[in-house]
Amino acid sequence: MAQGSAGIDRAEASRAAAAPHEHVPRLVVSRDVMGEGVLDRIADVVNRLIGSMYLFVGITTGIVVWLFAGNVIGFDRTPWPLLLTVLNLPQLSIMISLQVSANRAQAASDARARADHATLVALHELSKRQVQLLDGQNEVLAGQNQVLDILRHAIAGGEKGSAA
Repeated sequence: MAQGSAGIDRAEASRAAAAPHEHVPRLVVSRDVMGEGVLDRIADVVNRLIGSMYLFVGITTGIVVWLFAGNVIGFDRTPWPLLLTVLNLPQLSIMISLQVSANRAQAASDARARADHATLVALHELSKRQVQLLDGQNEVLAGQNQVLDILRHAIAGGEKGSAA
């Protein structure tokens, strides 16, 4: 997939270089870079779940309830050992899901960078064309300045001849 995507990006950049006035910048957001397979979609769901504030509040509330209810109800008179064991069990899978989340974020960032690159190529080509136009205008102005200098010399020479 990376090879095919790179070819498409090069093609977009070359089209932007060839016809920069026709290039339309693209907005690429994370949801535009959704995974293609079932595992990628599961990773996106896990990413939204693990990265949500609701899960954080739920786990924090559960810990507080466990600490107080363990003594009151009596299912855990010394809550720390059992609570820490229960909380440590899912940590490996959560660490893996965080890496998957980082990979998915990197894919979205790469897609944004490729879209930005095509836009920058178009802007660069437009800037080069604008500089060429300005250089042409400078040449025209230099020619006009030469004509003005010739006219000034002719007028100055004519005034000297009529004064004598």
